[in-house]
Amino acid sequence: MKINSIKMNASLNILYTVSNIVFPLVTFPYVSRILSADGLGKVSFFTAVANYAIMLASLGISTYGIRATAKVREDKKELSKVTVELFCINMISTAIVIVALLLSIPIVDKFASEKVLLFINIALVFSSVLGLNWLYSGLEQYSYITKRSIIFKIISLFLIFLFVNEKADYLIYAFISVFSISGSYILNLWYSKKFISLKNIGKLELKKHFKPMMILFASIFAVNIYTNLDTVMLGFISGDREVGLYTVSVKVKGLLLSSVNALSAVLLPRLSYYLSINETDCFNRILKKSTTVIPMIAVPLTAFFILETNESILLLGGTEFLDAALCMKIIMPILLISSFSNITGNQVLIPLGKDSQFMIAVMTGAFIDLLLNVLLIPEFGAVGAAVSTLIAECTQMAIQLKYTWNYIAKNIQAKSIVKIITATLGCCIITVILQNLVHIPLFEKEINTLINLGIYAFVYFVIYGIMLLLLKERYTCDIFSKLLNCVRKF
Repeated sequence: MKINSIKMNASLNILYTVSNIVFPLVTFPYVSRILSADGLGKVSFFTAVANYAIMLASLGISTYGIRATAKVREDKKELSKVTVELFCINMISTAIVIVALLLSIPIVDKFASEKVLLFINIALVFSSVLGLNWLYSGLEQYSYITKRSIIFKIISLFLIFLFVNEKADYLIYAFISVFSISGSYILNLWYSKKFISLKNIGKLELKKHFKPMMILFASIFAVNIYTNLDTVMLGFISGDREVGLYTVSVKVKGLLLSSVNALSAVLLPRLSYYLSINETDCFNRILKKSTTVIPMIAVPLTAFFILETNESILLLGGTEFLDAALCMKIIMPILLISSFSNITGNQVLIPLGKDSQFMIAVMTGAFIDLLLNVLLIPEFGAVGAAVSTLIAECTQMAIQLKYTWNYIAKNIQAKSIVKIITATLGCCIITVILQNLVHIPLFEKEINTLINLGIYAFVYFVIYGIMLLLLKERYTCDIFSKLLNCVRKF
């Protein structure tokens, strides 16, 4: 099977991630203004419920499947057998979860009052089985993933602007959102016949997958506690408006985190493959580069969006959502913490098969998040949820670092990290000075928030790049040198 280079996979995954950023930046400001905090809160609540249901039904396959298929990708018969086994397990568990959701309608008032919204999201839960995203990630089929995603995003973009025109259209918005995901899942199932065959796969062995799956499932369940539980608890305790405010504040972090983790996502199957063939030198070489490049992206992004919180909120939600500013400032450091956790977890613990240690770290973080949510959300609402998530993320990252220190310590390049922090501090100071000394006339008008944010972002990141070059940071100089060579050839 032809496998693209890591650079090509990273480029494709970055394109995929950029599409995940650009489309929400186009649709979210429009939708948030049309639906308001209440309508957006309703949709976000049931989306969080659906995400929990999908996570429960997956039983860890979303991560385990990547590793399992990556290891056997050169053997089509074994790949087909593993894929069918995991698909069957997922189908059975999904059916159980859907039945549980249907039975809960008379018991949960919020479900009973919004049955249509619940049914729309149940359709998403069912279609998630067909997605086989773990198969395509394990096979490193990022070209297909990117094309498919962009096509359905374009379709959903037009549908949203055509049919979501007033506050009562939150059901239509939810349906379009589910359609854009479910449509790509159905296409995934059809396309999978290119890689797997149902002929002569032999007797299915489901039991052998349960132990590693359940360990990873416990970990994924814990991670989902502090990615979705905040939204669900806010919906039950503080109401739809607090959910709406919290959704806007975490939206920026979520979009940025997906871009930072674009590189990390393509490394899990490759690192797992290298370890399966005992290529430890290749493993360490990739890890060394990752521990520099990911902080190089995450550190300045975190600092910039803390500086530009109000402008980001205005762009995404308008003045009605400015109360989410403090919440966003608290949440933004999670971008840096989660980026590093992706290195220690997805690039070290999981490829090495240290699933139990990964589980301990994230379950501890989940417990901390649950406890703090119970204590803080009733009093502080969205801000309390933000504080809980930040502390939980710090906890699980610290535990993962303890378990992976022997691998991280020998691969981390301290001089580059110091240069990254120095450059970030420098461009922060210069940007703040410019904001106070230079008045941009358009800044006073909300409609031009994007222009103002773009100007400050341009100044900030140009200065950051120049400072890294002046400090002679290794990878920055390499990238700059390659760009110069490309320009000369052109």
